[in-house]
Amino acid sequence: MAAHRSHSRKKPIFTISRYWVLGAVGVVALGSLFYYLTTLGPKRVGQTLTEIKVADDSAVLRLSDEVAELERQYRLSADANLFTPEANAVLVKAVEKQKELMRTFSNAGVDQSSRLARLETELDGVRGREKVTVIDRLTADGEDQIKAGKLAEAGGLLREALRLQKEVNASSASSRYKNYVRETALTQAIASVEAAPMRREMEASLATAQKAAAEQRWDDALRAYTATRDIQVRINREYGRTSYADLAEVDRLNAEIESLNASGIATEIVTKEKAGDEAMALGKGTDAAALFAEAGALQLRVNKEYSRSRFVSSQLIERLEIKRQTALAAELSATITTLDREIMAHLAKRQVVSAAQKIGQMVGDVEKLFTDYPKSSRLDEKLRLKYAYLSLRKNDIRVLQDAVYERLLPLPGEAQRQMLATEVPQSLYAAVMTTNPSRNPGRSFPVDSVSWTDAQDFNARLSWLLGRSVRLPTQAEFRVALGEMTSEGWHSQNSGGRSHAADRKTTNGNGFSDLLGNLAEWMDTNTDAERAGVFGGSYLDRPETLLKAPVELHMKHDRARHIGLRIMVD
Repeated sequence: MAAHRSHSRKKPIFTISRYWVLGAVGVVALGSLFYYLTTLGPKRVGQTLTEIKVADDSAVLRLSDEVAELERQYRLSADANLFTPEANAVLVKAVEKQKELMRTFSNAGVDQSSRLARLETELDGVRGREKVTVIDRLTADGEDQIKAGKLAEAGGLLREALRLQKEVNASSASSRYKNYVRETALTQAIASVEAAPMRREMEASLATAQKAAAEQRWDDALRAYTATRDIQVRINREYGRTSYADLAEVDRLNAEIESLNASGIATEIVTKEKAGDEAMALGKGTDAAALFAEAGALQLRVNKEYSRSRFVSSQLIERLEIKRQTALAAELSATITTLDREIMAHLAKRQVVSAAQKIGQMVGDVEKLFTDYPKSSRLDEKLRLKYAYLSLRKNDIRVLQDAVYERLLPLPGEAQRQMLATEVPQSLYAAVMTTNPSRNPGRSFPVDSVSWTDAQDFNARLSWLLGRSVRLPTQAEFRVALGEMTSEGWHSQNSGGRSHAADRKTTNGNGFSDLLGNLAEWMDTNTDAERAGVFGGSYLDRPETLLKAPVELHMKHDRARHIGLRIMVD
């Protein structure tokens, strides 16, 4: 019984340990499987297992000390500004040793990585300094070659300088060795060197084109200008940042090309305009107008189809249209000229009825000329104004003529020249001008407060009414009319400070009144002058002053109550 109980106690213990053993075996199997799977696959030839060395290995310390010594030696030279090839070689060796350390001991530490970066930056600076020296030399030599005209050699030198400058700019060297401006300048200089042969080719082609044009070999000139333009376009496209690029030059060349294309039409225009002028000279207005119209149509074509040529001209189109309308208006203009001459002759002979009959026809013809041919060179605004005025006053012409002629006296010794015996009265001035500027009003009083310009307008209208030239007297004519000065007119001591009637109660020996005193009178003067003279003094002057027949100068626009006018009729 006792043995049986002992056996019963051992069986559970065995059962429990069996489970633990099986579990351990399973774990080991799984680990072996995982290792097998992770190492499964091809291996590099010659691959061997090496021991990973740690940072505290004595070899690390040895290599680190070597690098430190090399760096110390370089620093001594650098501090003394002795950047010799030997010193630079020491720095290169220090970098190589530091790289060996980093390769051999991958976990050498952050300090070692920092030292490598520092040494490489220093080495880039040394190399940068050396390269800058070479770049300076290459650039100077390249410029010398450009001056000597050796562009191929210059291009090689500048390209090498650019390559070195790009290396410096891309390195970790100090910024004092980097020069991005120089990199850009070298790029542009190389482009200019490459573009120079094209530029020379373009200049030669342009010279050929200009010579051909001067010799009127138009086909040759056109081909040469086109070739020149194409070369310039290529330069602009491929070397746009060089001084040879010129967009405006392309426009100019295109204009020359278009001008050559348009030159034949331009020649035809000149021929037709000249033929039109000749037809006009022969009195063939219709033929001339047709020629001018054809020339104008050709010029419109030039302006539209060859808009950049030098033959484009809006002014020429305008001129040809003026000539065309002038030619078409020639017959009507001739009729108007003849009719004007006839009307003026009737008025000069005081044939008022005959003149009035033709004035209506004249107004119609003039308006037709302005309406149908508004650009004709034969248009005359003064003539239009003249007959508009005469048309309005044609019923008063006889009365106005009588009012003038009854006051005219021949100038002594000059029967063909007549002077108004009195100063122009306000009644006559108002009838002619439909206005009266006088500040001492009265129909019989002389008109005052008129400027020299006002007097010219009055004379122009009176000329239309009389059909004769009406103007202001000259100083010489005043003195002829004055004759022997025996007495004076109204002056400061007898006028009461104002003007008096323009009548013939008191006249001099030649029949003229108030040549001295009453109102000073405007004289005929050069139209370009700013001032004009007034003759004879006025009621403001003393008697002794009037006896000197004074002449004063006034601005032509002056209007004064003591200044009036008198007229001459030729």
